[in-house]
Amino acid sequence: MSQPLPMPDACTPALAAIQADPLDPGVEAEMHLQVCRACAEARVAYLAQEEVPEPLAPAGYHERLPDRILRKLPARPRLQHRLGPLAWAAAAALLMAVGAGAFWAGRANRTPLVEATLPRPAETVESNVSLSDTPFHDGEEDAAQVQALTPEEMKALLKRLDPPPTTPR
Repeated sequence: MSQPLPMPDACTPALAAIQADPLDPGVEAEMHLQVCRACAEARVAYLAQEEVPEPLAPAGYHERLPDRILRKLPARPRLQHRLGPLAWAAAAALLMAVGAGAFWAGRANRTPLVEATLPRPAETVESNVSLSDTPFHDGEEDAAQVQALTPEEMKALLKRLDPPPTTPR
C-alpha cells in the first residue's frame, strides 16, 4: 500500500479547522490559508463538496409558470378574415368542379373503343355477294361437285345461272 505524504506541522491544525467548518475555520486557520496554497486549495475542495440544501420554491410556483410565461410573450394578432360556412361551401364546389372537369377532360382524350369507317363502295359489295358463307372453303371442292353432275343436272344449273334475256322496249 502507498504511504500518505508527510504533512508539515503548521498545516495539521489548519486542515482540522477546515474539516470542522470550511466556511469559518477560525482566525489562525485564515492566516495560515493566506500563506499556504495547499491548505487554501484543500479548503476550496471541502467547500465544493459541502451539500447545500436546495432553495424551496413558493407554493404553486410550478403550476403558475406556464401562465406567467404566456403573459410575458407578445400578444398574437387575431386572424382578421375568418372563413364562414358560405366560403367553405364555395371552396368545396370549386374543388368539385375542377375535379369533374379534369375527369371529363381525361375521358375525352381516350381512344375510342369502336372506330367509325366509311361505307364500302358498291362494286366491293357486289363482288362479295358471290362469295360463299364458309370462310375457309376450298374452291376445288366446288369444281369436283360440278364435274360429278349428270348432263341433265348440268343443263339445269346453267339455265339457273344465266340471266334471262332482256327485251328492248
